Amino acid sequence: MNEEVVNKVLLFIQKCEKKFLDNIFLEEDSIEAQEYIHVLEQIKKENDSTMINATIKKLDLIIKQIHTVNYHNNHIENSLNLVSLSVTEFIISLVKEKHLVDPLLIARYAYIELAKVLYYNISYVKQTDSLIKNKICNATVNVEKEKIFSSVVCTQWLQLYTYILKQFGIDVIKRSIPGQDHVWGEIKLNEDHIIIVDATDYINSSIDLSNAKSMSPTVGFVVLPEKYSNLKLYDVFNNPYNKELAKKVSEYYKLNREIDITLHYITKKGYPVEKIIEENELFQYPNAVITNNKDNEYFFHKTLNFFQKLKIPNNMDGYEIFAYYYLFIKKLPLNIQAHIFLKTMYVDSFSYQQSKLRKTFLHAPKEYLKYLDGLIYSKYYKYLSEDESNTFFEQMKKGIVKQEQIRDLIAKHEMIIAQINRNMNFYYAINRLQFYEPQTCDTVKIQIYEPLIGTKVFHTQKEFDEFQKTIVLK
Repeated sequence: MNEEVVNKVLLFIQKCEKKFLDNIFLEEDSIEAQEYIHVLEQIKKENDSTMINATIKKLDLIIKQIHTVNYHNNHIENSLNLVSLSVTEFIISLVKEKHLVDPLLIARYAYIELAKVLYYNISYVKQTDSLIKNKICNATVNVEKEKIFSSVVCTQWLQLYTYILKQFGIDVIKRSIPGQDHVWGEIKLNEDHIIIVDATDYINSSIDLSNAKSMSPTVGFVVLPEKYSNLKLYDVFNNPYNKELAKKVSEYYKLNREIDITLHYITKKGYPVEKIIEENELFQYPNAVITNNKDNEYFFHKTLNFFQKLKIPNNMDGYEIFAYYYLFIKKLPLNIQAHIFLKTMYVDSFSYQQSKLRKTFLHAPKEYLKYLDGLIYSKYYKYLSEDESNTFFEQMKKGIVKQEQIRDLIAKHEMIIAQINRNMNFYYAINRLQFYEPQTCDTVKIQIYEPLIGTKVFHTQKEFDEFQKTIVLK
């Protein structure tokens, strides 16, 4: 009987792995996996075998993978960064489960999977004070405990990536240009080749924290001859004087496609975004000019419909979606592109995002307490002094705080967080996608996207202006 159950579980695991390869992550599979764990735990009491333990661990990882991919989509607690598993522990587990031994495959797989579960700290982008920028760059990151879906900048991303690869005997060299804040990584693959890794920089109008989430071609990972050591990819593709160098480097990105096929991220048919572009007539005339008014109207309204129905990749935030939308916009006819306005709106994080979450959780103190714990220790704790952080958190952790004291303590420590926010200027990104009628240039639709709300559409400029009054733009 036990053998029959185990075989049934192993068949279930195989089916899940096949679904994962097809980018299918179903919550019902998570529930079924949990049921199997319960059954196996009962069997384990009588037969504590290595195989039973390994199977339970595998089911647990399947559950975590499904929950991670479906972040933002199904559960309120996921919106509050309550995934308990550390981001490095999670990626290390994925690499081990993949049974990878080739350093190139490990480096590539860890690069993509890590980018899927981190966000860029856009507060850095909006700072004007170099001292504040340095403080964000130099903020402490605990590589063993940093949470999934934390916000990072290049320095913290590189520390996390370096720690993960170190577990597999791969060294990542920190690279930078004197006088600049940005850092990236370099791996010595062999005597002749290096790997450049840079997931957080906007390279050629694209960023890999977005590309990984949409499984699009990446721009910050490339295997190059050793002579290109210490090359900053941003400068290669964003400096008009480097056109010849950019052309040469671009050729080396072809290897990424072969690696991604090997890792089963894609098939020979290409990346998902390439399939969408190839199969839609909208994108068959890139950079063309449509002179016929009837055709122009047809393409314009078809473009409206396309972006309205376009599925947002799991976990993508309001900053990253700019790069995703741009992948499609740049393939449109020129005069269709000219009637689309794409912009990232930066709003005050504390007054906007946290106030929304606070309204949701004021009636659920225990959940709010968990959230506040995560909030302090996933972001703001980096800027708290020891005295400020320890008193409240240690009382919570030891259970000293009584239920009736929670609200007062929350209010008190929100004031501390508010002060930190005023000093650090934290931001939250909302994407704005606006369409103008080709003939009159009147606004036809404004579509905004933010993770907590999803997609919201305004059909007039006046409707959008009323919405803008509810946020503090920066």
